[in-house]
Amino acid sequence: MVQQAGGFERLGFTRKDAYNKAAAMHRAETVETDSEGLLGYLASKIDSTDPTLYAKYAIDEEDRLCHIFWSDSGCQRDYMCFSDVLAFDTTYRSNAFNKPLVMFVGVNNHLCVFGFALLLNEKIESYKWVLETFLDCMHRRQPAVVVTDGDAAMKAAIILCFPDSTHRLYGWHLSTNVTSNIKSPDFTKAFRKLLYSHYNVPQWYERWDALLDKFELNDNAWAATTYEQRLHWAETFLKTHFFGGMSTTQRCESIKSYIKRFLNCKIPLRDFIRHVDIAQ
Repeated sequence: MVQQAGGFERLGFTRKDAYNKAAAMHRAETVETDSEGLLGYLASKIDSTDPTLYAKYAIDEEDRLCHIFWSDSGCQRDYMCFSDVLAFDTTYRSNAFNKPLVMFVGVNNHLCVFGFALLLNEKIESYKWVLETFLDCMHRRQPAVVVTDGDAAMKAAIILCFPDSTHRLYGWHLSTNVTSNIKSPDFTKAFRKLLYSHYNVPQWYERWDALLDKFELNDNAWAATTYEQRLHWAETFLKTHFFGGMSTTQRCESIKSYIKRFLNCKIPLRDFIRHVDIAQ
């Protein structure tokens, strides 16, 4: 091609462009083949060991895998018994395929997993797809409480798909946001009291107003946004609900620490999901 054109300068693209295009085509071919292996793995589980395993996937206009959700029979049974609290976590992303991993987690006497998903991205439409799929899997039973990290797209999808559920934000994420936005240890300490203490409602508002006055934050944008979300994070407004210790991310850390090892490895999707199954 180069000789026919009379040199790279007459091709309309550079040598680097050609290499990048070839690499992209190779990655696309690898992902397509790997997706087939993943679907084959789930199909073999249904045929051999778990006939009620639920799996659903979506493809794009070019027939490439964009979303997939799966939940085995044990996960489904656990949810039917312990749907009081659902923690919805998208902390980690697979480096090999650059897809967010979603974990649906609850609590009995210990941590229990209700399902997993890999999504194309973290936009509202992706979250709507996975939440609707989760509901279809679980016979349309909504959780009593959903706990998340406060992602705006996730929140919008929860409002649409789980209108009857109470939405709570992880306390750990809020504490981290405080440290990042208001660089005052004294403010952080006082804020955490408002986060976790059981004040009555008038006391809470009084202490919040006093806190903003003391640190001169009445015009602070972060403080205003956080105040608007108070019904989703302050224990004062949530103390009548059961959370099973899931108001922080600590109960999810054991399974996440195991899974994290494989998110940093370029292993096939089939093997990745096999490791995730073991983590349950």
